[in-house]
Amino acid sequence: MLIAVIADNSHIRVHGFKGDGKMDFAASIATEPRQTADYYACMAEQLFALGGVKKDEITGVVLGSVVPQLTRALSSALHSVTGRRVLSVSSGVRTGLNIRSDQPQQVGADRVAAAVAAKARGKLPCIIADCGAAITFTVLDKDGTLCASAIAAGVRMSLEALHASSAQLPTVALEDGAVCEVMARNTADAMRVGAAVGAAAMIDGMVARYAAALGDTPQVWLTGDSVQLVSWHLQTCWEGADDLAFEGLRLIWEKNHPDR
Repeated sequence: MLIAVIADNSHIRVHGFKGDGKMDFAASIATEPRQTADYYACMAEQLFALGGVKKDEITGVVLGSVVPQLTRALSSALHSVTGRRVLSVSSGVRTGLNIRSDQPQQVGADRVAAAVAAKARGKLPCIIADCGAAITFTVLDKDGTLCASAIAAGVRMSLEALHASSAQLPTVALEDGAVCEVMARNTADAMRVGAAVGAAAMIDGMVARYAAALGDTPQVWLTGDSVQLVSWHLQTCWEGADDLAFEGLRLIWEKNHPDR
């Protein structure tokens, strides 16, 4: 079994893939950047035990971390628990992805992995809209080159920023799948509309602008833990791809271990 791990600012997600490439195990814990390798080793032991994963079944470990202060501790923890050398996605790892950027090393490992998987799926050009703490756009042209990116505040981040910077604006919750009526008639609903419908309108607008720049209608992959907050309000045609980054990690591991 291949263990694939994505660490971002809110969660550490773990997936296990069988030899046929099908996912057999999934778990997650909250990100704690100040914790030690020993702490994460304990967490990994518990997650594997709960998921029925036996250590002698693990054939490899690949890590995509966008939290620099956590990467070393998490890599050390995974190595100590599994006994396997951890492949951490970085600028020195073979991905097969051409990144057209002034600073390619600064493209997040999760976005690189998602782009690798999107390229492999073959629906090009494409846009990966990741609705997480931030909303990120990763654009691949018809040749599969990562040619453009954009980063904006996510839905919940927008609401938190409004409350933090404005004394009269309340703390507002959003429920996954809830449909916001655009004709809001109170402050809380107005904030929900601004965050959720506004995010959807931004995605629609960005997709249209990228389509014009690419000269073609792109495939749109939608992923991230806030998808259910914005998807109801999108006019853009899209396909869900929550497993995209993990699929990419698996492909990257296979590219760097061709004999396995």
